[in-house]
Amino acid sequence: MKFSAPAVKFGRLASSIAAALVLSACANQPATDGSTAAANATATSSGAPNIIFMIGDGMGFEYISAYRYAMSELGAGELAATPFDDLLTGAATTYPDDDTWVTDSAASATALATGVKSYNGAIGIDAQKNPQQTLMEKAREHGWGTGAVATVQVNHATPASFFTHHPSRNQYNEIADSYASQVTNGGWSFDVLLGGGYQYFHRDDKNWLPQLQQQGLSILTDATELDQQQQLPVLGLFADKALPFAIDDKPGRLAHMTSQALRLLTEQSQQTNKPFALMVEGSMIDWCGHANDIACAVHEMADFAAAVQVVREYLAQHPNTLLVITADHSTGGLTLGQGGEYAWHSEQVMGITASLEQMTKQLLQLPREQWRDYLAPILNLPVTEQQWQQLEQVQIDDSLRGRDRQYPLGKVLVQIISEHTRTGWTTTGHTAVDVPVMATGPGADAFRGYLDNTELAQALLQLVR
Repeated sequence: MKFSAPAVKFGRLASSIAAALVLSACANQPATDGSTAAANATATSSGAPNIIFMIGDGMGFEYISAYRYAMSELGAGELAATPFDDLLTGAATTYPDDDTWVTDSAASATALATGVKSYNGAIGIDAQKNPQQTLMEKAREHGWGTGAVATVQVNHATPASFFTHHPSRNQYNEIADSYASQVTNGGWSFDVLLGGGYQYFHRDDKNWLPQLQQQGLSILTDATELDQQQQLPVLGLFADKALPFAIDDKPGRLAHMTSQALRLLTEQSQQTNKPFALMVEGSMIDWCGHANDIACAVHEMADFAAAVQVVREYLAQHPNTLLVITADHSTGGLTLGQGGEYAWHSEQVMGITASLEQMTKQLLQLPREQWRDYLAPILNLPVTEQQWQQLEQVQIDDSLRGRDRQYPLGKVLVQIISEHTRTGWTTTGHTAVDVPVMATGPGADAFRGYLDNTELAQALLQLVR
């Protein structure tokens, strides 16, 4: 139930993105024997465009800046091009219907899916806990294909808000049950659902998988199986919970899932003469931000950018397709420049070859006298003797478990990395800053200017007919 290729370590990301796009390129071609023009015609029969809604979870403007600088060579005289550069149309506010200006992913995803604000933690419901029609539900009502791709579990806040209705994002089992049992027009609420979350569908109290397969839902647990998949609907569960961080995994996993979802939905559209709506989430930008892990964040941005490039190539062949990109919020209060020094050392960021989560997990399994030998080639930083001693003297409460046990080590590593790279963080939570809005294709003009996140969903809902 995973991406089975070994982890790939890399400094600069351009080559890995290129490799991901080569792997995905075949999936961008129409799979039938019809021409590109015929494929385009199928999506226009209703007069509405396909909708591809891409959400970088936690991706404030500062994350795009970090990614762009990390891809560029200091002193080269110009910045490296990225798939985002010519798409920016505006910015959006993200506040919830709550007693705060700072949203969580559930409230923001609910706003992006339904056009209605709600409280932090809400999944597809308003502040009075009334279910609200989502983009995917309206698309299904009109006979469209629907799908979602994420790098966390498919029952996590963002994908869940597009397909289900629950008072709390923490009801992971109940959300999985909704996916498994929710029937719309004689079929499931989705045609393609790809990500992690196997353990929520295969539980001690309920194993949905045999029943779903008997009812005609294809269940995949290895992402390489996607390439041969021809039937819809399909549920891909490629990890117990979330996929590994991109920095610890093979490159291009989001691009691969996105390209295969597009292939399958396009083939179905050619048969039904109906458009499709697909949500793609770069889920773990947010998780890296919560960990204040800058190298992790840049690699997640690269993973998301590769998926954006796949979609842009799809749009070139299928012009009756609207692409909208935004973030649900920003995470961590990231700043590029720290400690009063006018510098941000992107080359040192890109020399780090593992996530803080992987580093701290491994440190807990090693005797302290081996910590330096393990970390030195991963960090690739001029760590001082004082910093090594600070790390080696960290006190760890034996009663703590999981990430709580890793946290004291991670906190010191963040300080070390931040000092050497001049990366700043203000919080391990979310912030209330505005987020980017990007759009291209039919209807893109509706996403220009300064908007509220609910207005994005409202504009998309108006296109479904």
